[in-house]
Amino acid sequence: MHGGCNLSCDHCYVYEHADQSWRDKPRTMSRDVVAQAAFRIAEHVGIHRPPVVRISLHGGEPLLLGVKRLREIAMTLRDVVGGRVRLSLHVQSNGVMLNEKFCSLFDEFGVQVGISLDGDRVANDLHRRYANGRSSHARVLRALELLRRPHFRHLYGGVLCTVDLANDPISVYEALLAESPPRVDFLLPHATWEHPPPRYGESPAPYATWLCRIHDRWLADGMPVPIRLFDALTAASLGEPSGSEAVGLGPVGLAVVDTDGSWEQADSLKTAYAGAPATGMTVFTDSVDSLVTHPGIAARNERHAHLCATCRDCPVVRTCGGGLYAHRYRRGTGFDNPSVYCADLLALSARIPAAQLACTTGSRAAGRAHVTDHLPEGAFDAFAAGPGTADGIRALQDMQVTLTKTLIAGAVARPGSRSALGVAASDGLDLLIDLEGRCPDETLEVLRYPFVQAWADRCRCFISGVEAERDRAHIAGVAAAIAWRGGVTASLPLPVRAGLAHLPGVGALRVRGDGPTAGVSLGKAVLTGGEPVMTRRLTAFPLPVAVEDLDPYRADGGRLARGRLSDAEWEVWRTALVGAGSELSRLVPAYAATLRAGLRAVVPLRDTAPEPGACHQHQVARRAFGGVGLRLPSGPARGAAADPAATLLCEFQHAKLSAVLDAYAFFAAAENAPTTAPEAASKTTAETALVSLPWWPEPLPARQALHALYGHVALAELWQARSVRNTRPIGRGEHRDAAAKAHQRYLNRADITVDTLAAEVPMEPAGRRFVAGLRATVDRLASTARSGASRTYEGAGTGKTRTSGRPPREGA
Repeated sequence: MHGGCNLSCDHCYVYEHADQSWRDKPRTMSRDVVAQAAFRIAEHVGIHRPPVVRISLHGGEPLLLGVKRLREIAMTLRDVVGGRVRLSLHVQSNGVMLNEKFCSLFDEFGVQVGISLDGDRVANDLHRRYANGRSSHARVLRALELLRRPHFRHLYGGVLCTVDLANDPISVYEALLAESPPRVDFLLPHATWEHPPPRYGESPAPYATWLCRIHDRWLADGMPVPIRLFDALTAASLGEPSGSEAVGLGPVGLAVVDTDGSWEQADSLKTAYAGAPATGMTVFTDSVDSLVTHPGIAARNERHAHLCATCRDCPVVRTCGGGLYAHRYRRGTGFDNPSVYCADLLALSARIPAAQLACTTGSRAAGRAHVTDHLPEGAFDAFAAGPGTADGIRALQDMQVTLTKTLIAGAVARPGSRSALGVAASDGLDLLIDLEGRCPDETLEVLRYPFVQAWADRCRCFISGVEAERDRAHIAGVAAAIAWRGGVTASLPLPVRAGLAHLPGVGALRVRGDGPTAGVSLGKAVLTGGEPVMTRRLTAFPLPVAVEDLDPYRADGGRLARGRLSDAEWEVWRTALVGAGSELSRLVPAYAATLRAGLRAVVPLRDTAPEPGACHQHQVARRAFGGVGLRLPSGPARGAAADPAATLLCEFQHAKLSAVLDAYAFFAAAENAPTTAPEAASKTTAETALVSLPWWPEPLPARQALHALYGHVALAELWQARSVRNTRPIGRGEHRDAAAKAHQRYLNRADITVDTLAAEVPMEPAGRRFVAGLRATVDRLASTARSGASRTYEGAGTGKTRTSGRPPREGA
């Protein structure tokens, strides 16, 4: 809009870098150019029907046009373009001229205002000064204060900050947040291989180090404001549009109209060489459709095809996308190079999406209540009551798929080798990216399979060695499972373990040879390359579920899982699971409904007693939502091991609670609480605080006590239903009296645990609400047990009776 500027920033690519074409162009954009540019945009809209067009009024400094001229431009754009499409108008300003008159104008036309600010006064004054050296900082803060006023707050678009390693990153971050921006973006300073960016110290990736310090603090703060660069990297790693031309492989739907009406490529190219952004086209002679045929525009929109060989072979190319096009320039090879920020982009792409896991899985700053996703209305309280809802389960599944994608992004965001396993990983990733667009439903189905998440989590934990390389290569099996479900024809190598090449949720191929990989061909309902060994499934209504005895990631280290079931064993398991599903549907239908909605796989466990102190939900895999483990002893039954209905109910309670804890912060700071680890108390939360329960030999972490409570509430309800209906549980000899005692035992334990947690463990609002819901369920069960007549409750070996109130405390 305006070719001049009232500041003299020494890092400005328009005036200080290689392309100096501004000197030969009009100072301001004429009315004819504005009208013709609006016509070309409207013409494009009429042909392609986009849902929205974003127009940024840029410079130089666009406010130098004044209120009257800007009003004319906004009216032209509204009248010519706005009647055809939703128009999103923006202005990017240094802020020093912003006043109430400009804000009133922007309010009239709905113009969002972005302000450039590099931090506090010291940081901002390094570059953003007037030509006489005077500071601009105070005027910029005045502009931001104006945008924060209630009647202009809706115009506040955000803050743009250029990174300078000379500034302390945390001081910059805090200065930006002090201005309460709705969003923040960090820009790497424009540079090329001919004019590389300033670097300090010995770090090979100093800009990544600088930005990661902010990212760590941002996560610890609970992500109080969207930061575009971080969000763009995470979105790109998940195969979603990044929303930025700086990262990701999506097309760049952006063009520039200069003051003389010339069409230009991205203005960042001015940093490369004189004439770099020029196209030789104008709004008077060429349409937008003509513009997109320009080789430079095409190269930016066909991003993967126009990357250099180094980038195409890089494991993080989907995330970083080769970086900003301008930053690849080198004399002699043009843009056929990695970014001058290659080392920084590699580090950012490997760390930022994976670090997002810390927030997603609940590793938040002490004392912060943070919700990563919202459950449907009423679902949180339904989970707090015990059963939950089917809609709530589906919402948890969606959250877990997002987590799985994040884990996969972290798993593949490491340089791979050109070994057979490295090739399998690379080919699998390429196929997965392709299938995500072609087969979205099948992709979602496979990513929901519990042991895909378990695999991706293992890759995060084990990052070196042959086994780690074999783990990463399993992405080929994930892609193959999607292709098989979608009927897509494909061939690729899969990693081999113990003679089997695995497709999660589908089965495996038994292959010959002792190589690390085996070639597999897929087609519609066809799987070749070895002898198929398919995953068995129950399809009956009470419990439609896979019985997973093949997947290598189905149990921690494979120590707990049984091998492939024989036909006779399979029949025993099938009968037991159908019976368990039927009993749960009959006795506790609300729990059975969520079990059917969320349980996807049952893992047969070895016929051995659990390790002392083992947490039930960890007997399958630490991250496998929708998968539970089950023992059916072949010898004499011991405890709950021979009661599949009770075990399935309890184990799925653990799975539900783990997923809810991924979404909500339950535990507050616990600065003085004893913990299970020697870290400083200030770094712990109450989930590590220890609580004592009379039936457990040693204190338990609060999180584990909450898991026990959640299981006990469900078991108390099941045993109460068994006692009332005088049913005989499958494989057990208890009758009504024994069932009543079991109900009493679990109810007593739930009663003690819920009060202990409420009284001793500091919790965030979500945690207090959840525990209060469980307290209400315990009271309801106790009331139901007493209804109609006085009930006799047996204390912990006391033989005393009670005729009213809650059951006596076990161990009292």
